[in-house]
Amino acid sequence: MKTGSPTTASIPSPTPFLILVTALAFYFWPDGLGITTLVVATAIVVPAFVAWFSSSPKTAIVLLLVASAVPRLYVEILGSKARPEHIISGLMIFAIPLLLKKRSQPVQWMFPDYCLMGYIALNLLSSLLSVAPSLTLKWAMQQVLAIVPYFLLRILIGDRERFQWAFRMLLLVGAMACAYAIFCFYCNVFFGTQFGVEVGQYGDIAATYGLQFEANILGAYSAALAIMMLVMYLFTREKKYLIGCTFLGLVGMAISLSRAALGAAVVISAIVLYAGHKREMLNKRVLGSIVWATFGAFLLIAPLVVQHYTERFSTVEISDPTADPNTLTRAVQTITAFDEILKHPILGGGTASFQLAFDWRDFGAEWEEQGWIGNTEMRVLHDTGVVGLLVFGLFVASLAHRAWKAYKLELSPELMALMVSLLVYCLTFQATEGTLLGFSWAHLGLTACGASVIGGSSHFDKRGQAQIASS
Repeated sequence: MKTGSPTTASIPSPTPFLILVTALAFYFWPDGLGITTLVVATAIVVPAFVAWFSSSPKTAIVLLLVASAVPRLYVEILGSKARPEHIISGLMIFAIPLLLKKRSQPVQWMFPDYCLMGYIALNLLSSLLSVAPSLTLKWAMQQVLAIVPYFLLRILIGDRERFQWAFRMLLLVGAMACAYAIFCFYCNVFFGTQFGVEVGQYGDIAATYGLQFEANILGAYSAALAIMMLVMYLFTREKKYLIGCTFLGLVGMAISLSRAALGAAVVISAIVLYAGHKREMLNKRVLGSIVWATFGAFLLIAPLVVQHYTERFSTVEISDPTADPNTLTRAVQTITAFDEILKHPILGGGTASFQLAFDWRDFGAEWEEQGWIGNTEMRVLHDTGVVGLLVFGLFVASLAHRAWKAYKLELSPELMALMVSLLVYCLTFQATEGTLLGFSWAHLGLTACGASVIGGSSHFDKRGQAQIASS
């Protein structure tokens, strides 16, 4: 009997290729040991990951979701902070041809997808025309890598079963991210540790971020998770969703001390419960379970955060909004951003270029490191101009329209949970900015996948024609 398989025997040795790559790297960068190491490592890692991603789409989906949930982590590569979402997206771009080839049917690209492609192009164009293209193009590429998960998920998810599986993975990853943040919070309270928390973000109050970029982002992420879990509980009545909503999502939102996330969670939860009541999904028993679970989560966390929320809200004055330090910070930066927008209103000043024009030292303040626009619409308008804002708005509106049409064709709880939780981001991103990070694009990508597989082109058109004919 022969040992070994013909397939294994036919694989060529990679040694000559690696020797060639090493020799070329030393030739072009004789004094750059770090660059040579990076080139050789890339030559080894990229093919291995491409083969892995293309052979295991579910693994690729999980890695995308996990990478988008931990943007606080990073490694320095050639002077830039490469976050997990940048690295995974960058590696998976090379696997796209293989992934497309392995699909049983072509991707049903939709109008929102083309709008998003246009938005990417505008980011690159505006950055190329900026006052510092070498910097803004680098930031634009980071923005592109943050958006890439949207398109990768569109390629990886081609049927209803995989969409539902990917949605469950999104909930699982979100639950684990919130659990880690809660762990960081309690370690800080009882042992004085500082991992996962920003000490002194709100005066002498420590704000928890876990593995998210910062506390306000954790608040938005956790509130969106809570809403998704609540919608799923109303549809399925499974207790795991109720526990995830209250003891992970709501508690994770609470420890972030984000006022915007708290307000969004209250408003959207009320809308969900009202809609559930109108659709007869909310009876006394279900409502009682939600109330008791929420009360239990409140007792778990309230003694440790109520005082902090009291202090945070005590600085808010309707007659003088600038009395609150955080509101004052946003107001100053917003006014400055508006002045910068007037300088380049059509195509904007380039991705993340506000930090080039804004310096707190000009105002005599020493407590801010760089300029940052904490509002999504204002940030998009500043970076890509009126044209970019219109394209971005068209993308969001067309995706929402397509997803709603698909939901009306088939009542999918997963698609409804994704759509409703996007409202959380719509509210929280008025006071913080999350579209520069991958988690919001992964969420939007899953929403687009649901709209596509449930109301795909052929299915959507056939049902629509049938309805028109019957009417």
